[in-house]
Amino acid sequence: MEIVKLVQWWLLNDIDMYDQASNTPLEARTSTINEELGQVSHIFSDKTGTLTNNSMHFRKISLAGTAWLHDRDLREEEAKHASREKLMHKKRNLKGKRAASRRSTVSLTGTTRRSNISGINASENSHRLARPRLGQEKQHMGGRVEDMLEYIHRKPNTLFARRARFFLTAIALCHTCVPENNGDDNITFQATSPDELALVKAAQDFGYHLLDRHDGRMTIKVLSEDVHYETYEVLDVVEFSSARKRMSIIIRMPDNRICVFCKGADSTIINLLRLADLARSKVTDVERRANQRKSLEAGEAMRRKSEMQSRKNSIPRLSMSRTSMGTLPGRRSSLRSRKASLRDGIDNWLKERETDVELRNQRDSVQFYSPRPSVQWDMHLSPRTSTQHVGRASLGYLEGQSSIEADELGEVVEEAMVINDGLVFERCFQHINDFATDGLRTLLYGSRYLTEEEYHNWKTIYSRATTSLVDRQERIEEAADMIETQFELVGATAIEDRLQEGVPEAIDKLRRANIKVWMLTGDKRETAINVGKSARLVKDYSTIIILDHRMGDIVKQLVESTQNLKSGEIAHSVIVVDGQTLAAVESELTTKTQFLELSVRANTVICCRASPSQKASLVSSIRHNVKNAVTLAIGDGANDIAMIQEAHVGIGITGKEGLQAARSSDYSIAQFRFLLKLLLVHGRWNYDRICKYTLGTFWKEFLFYLTQALYQRWNGYTGTSLYESWSLSMFNSLFTSLPVIALGAFEKDLAASTLLAVPELYTFGQRNQGFNISLYLFWTFTATCEAVIIYFTALGLYGRDAIPSSDRPGVSGTNDLFAMGALIYSACVIIIFTKLQFLELHYKTWTVVIVLILSVGTWFFWNVLFSSIYSTTSDSAVIYRVRDSLLHRFGATPLWWLTLILAVASAVLFEITIKAVKAGLAPSDVDVFQALERDPEVKRRFEEASAEELRAGWDRGEKKSSAEIEREIVEKEREEKEREEHVRELLERPRTMEGQKSMMTATETGLGAEGVRRRTSMPVAGLGIGLEAVDSSEEEAKEEQQEGSTAAAATTASGPSERATTRGSLDVQELFTKGFGVVWKGAELK
Repeated sequence: MEIVKLVQWWLLNDIDMYDQASNTPLEARTSTINEELGQVSHIFSDKTGTLTNNSMHFRKISLAGTAWLHDRDLREEEAKHASREKLMHKKRNLKGKRAASRRSTVSLTGTTRRSNISGINASENSHRLARPRLGQEKQHMGGRVEDMLEYIHRKPNTLFARRARFFLTAIALCHTCVPENNGDDNITFQATSPDELALVKAAQDFGYHLLDRHDGRMTIKVLSEDVHYETYEVLDVVEFSSARKRMSIIIRMPDNRICVFCKGADSTIINLLRLADLARSKVTDVERRANQRKSLEAGEAMRRKSEMQSRKNSIPRLSMSRTSMGTLPGRRSSLRSRKASLRDGIDNWLKERETDVELRNQRDSVQFYSPRPSVQWDMHLSPRTSTQHVGRASLGYLEGQSSIEADELGEVVEEAMVINDGLVFERCFQHINDFATDGLRTLLYGSRYLTEEEYHNWKTIYSRATTSLVDRQERIEEAADMIETQFELVGATAIEDRLQEGVPEAIDKLRRANIKVWMLTGDKRETAINVGKSARLVKDYSTIIILDHRMGDIVKQLVESTQNLKSGEIAHSVIVVDGQTLAAVESELTTKTQFLELSVRANTVICCRASPSQKASLVSSIRHNVKNAVTLAIGDGANDIAMIQEAHVGIGITGKEGLQAARSSDYSIAQFRFLLKLLLVHGRWNYDRICKYTLGTFWKEFLFYLTQALYQRWNGYTGTSLYESWSLSMFNSLFTSLPVIALGAFEKDLAASTLLAVPELYTFGQRNQGFNISLYLFWTFTATCEAVIIYFTALGLYGRDAIPSSDRPGVSGTNDLFAMGALIYSACVIIIFTKLQFLELHYKTWTVVIVLILSVGTWFFWNVLFSSIYSTTSDSAVIYRVRDSLLHRFGATPLWWLTLILAVASAVLFEITIKAVKAGLAPSDVDVFQALERDPEVKRRFEEASAEELRAGWDRGEKKSSAEIEREIVEKEREEKEREEHVRELLERPRTMEGQKSMMTATETGLGAEGVRRRTSMPVAGLGIGLEAVDSSEEEAKEEQQEGSTAAAATTASGPSERATTRGSLDVQELFTKGFGVVWKGAELK
């Protein structure tokens, strides 16, 4: 077992789990829990540094009722991946048309997919490959910021342009960042939060560079048609607080007017607007539409879940519904139609699970995003899907096809909309709702101008509040409330808390693998929920249950929430609890039990403001109170060490927060997405290997020693061994150890692409389908039957006279007890190898040959060696006639070998019959998908679905996907076809008799003194031409080339008629220069 686990530990060094950016491979610090990687039921993950990159990026902006996208960084990343190819099915790649160069005429489906990078069909952009990020996952139906800036520069005096410049100025001013000039115009910023840093950098991208901030003044460099500098005086700053959820800055503008800029949560700023009542009514309309959409999506999710459950229940022997895979073989007469139906079924089955439920036509209406609402046009909308490459469209969807068609529509923005407050409010709040649904962190900006008198009156009150010795913070907030009112809506921003690469897709597949992912973080609730949305822990239609001890009786909240989940009317539930509430829950055993019951029923749990001890306590509670739960904790910081060590499996991320977590974990990886390969592939493989190793070990022991037990009836139960003692002691260590070790170390029941494309297969380990009491009894039963078959076959055909003796006890010619024992021993060794290395081992490599030589071959070599050196004077020699037995006694009799063959064949036939009956009557998921993998088209569909996780191995290693192999074959066939076409074209050129004579004359002049000849042969059927050439030496070839050049020049000068006479020789020479023909030299002619 330790050898098997050591080999498994070594095989975890997978190139697909290597992070090239940080030069960090997977590092395994233990080999004792390899099989638990295939049984994980709960994952507890940290947020910062584990799911996210701990970096903020400005992503979207809502201005005067229009939405704009800032995706410069996304486009730069896409450009880096522009040369990467993506696996695509031929029908998607060729829009359903048959390719002449393809061998197969049947494809999976005619449904075209959408590219990850753009909204166009995959057939138009299938050569691209870029993993969709958070911001790339949904179509943006507004324009790009670059388009907005161009419009501002082109029409600077319009109302929209003035509003836009004012908003960009507000973004550049309303913050507390301090610039630092490091020389060479390299400016960095000291910021109190990464959000503010992202805003200031975005302002720089928009042309508003903050250069200096000191002595209450801010200097901004504005890049427009003429670069100019603007200086603003900072009068006061009311900083952000969690209670106020906003911050304000009072600025004296260059025209000496005093302006208050305020930014904060939309729920707070809306109540401070001048038209607050109108704003609240528009918010109500937006929420009504959002709730209607969510209810429809939840209903659709419930319907889909019910359909999947009914399919599952209709065929209880298969956890994967075969009815949903289309018609399986045997239902139709035509083999081709059966294959096509099966492939279509598999493709539809995968798309159904890869596709998330979201009704985008109910959500992203063009009327809320068009810069010109009076002019509508087709936006080429497509449904939103959830994973990998299926239906994903980037935010850069409109790169060459923007929603603003300035040349066609004349104007980019409808200026009349800018002064319509109701329309601007409705569209802005709809944008904010959509931004938040995408997981972006939104801020709303407001502003108002103050008179000198208003400011000085307020300044007096504010100065008293800031110098107060009693209730200073409360008085400051009261003073701020006096001035933070009657705001005009300026706009809204959306900031992306950038996730690590592939996190949303990884969480989707982990969820499909029946693994619950919990997020435990120390951040505030709103941040945690936003990250949960972007990471797809929280779906658009999820029911979020917030547990808060400040909202009343916590016991009542737990009971009501549990009853709602038990009702089964909630499509997807998310529990959100903070650290203080969790402390109150854990203070009493009753509430702790109720909380555990609620959390186990929920789809996801998000714990915010949690301390390291609370994280560890949650992991411990699930580990010890949930039956059959296998927990995995993953984090990157020192505050995650407690929960990592508390879980069954601890994973450390080697990130920006150091190596403390990685060094305290069982396994360390560089990216969260590597969990997919670690769990779904290596974890499942290791679990299956350990199970088969254990069952195989028990099986071979039962098989071998039951024959010993059966023999006891024929020796009067005296305990006499059927086998010689030295051979008996070597059975496990020398002859049968390698078959089970190789099975436990190298078995791969399903390909990695299949396991990644169908994460539902991971439930194999969660349900203990690899090793359980029924499987143990089944293997024991087969061992018993095969032992009976082997023993009585040997006894009936060979061993009747083995037990009685003639001239000495235990001896009867060549047929004695040792011969009988060697016969059964040999049969057992061969059958053990055959079953474990041929019938049970699905992934067969060169290791099978090595095991055959070192197992079966070693056994027969042992007999040859043993019979030569065995002592005839030992006590056991009286019973076991070992000396010269194999070579000169029973080994020389055909009956012994015939009996061995019949015994082995009978046992193997029994084993094959059992497996065939089992696969035919009750096929397992493994049986089904092993059969599917034999279809090249289905295998390629699986590889396409798992291309991202396996791309590193294909790019850097020797591994090739079936699609890549097929492309190479097609390319080779195309080159051969072009080669034949070119030869055929040369042969079809007209020739004359004079040309042939000229050709023969040219060839004869090339004959040397050594008698070497040049000849041409007739065309060969199928190839198009056959040429043979003989050349005497390199010097003669050079001379011929010079003569040919001279002749060609003379022919050119003589006219068209003479040029035609040399056409044949020129054709032959052209063919030689292109590599056609075979060259024979010197002795080869003999």
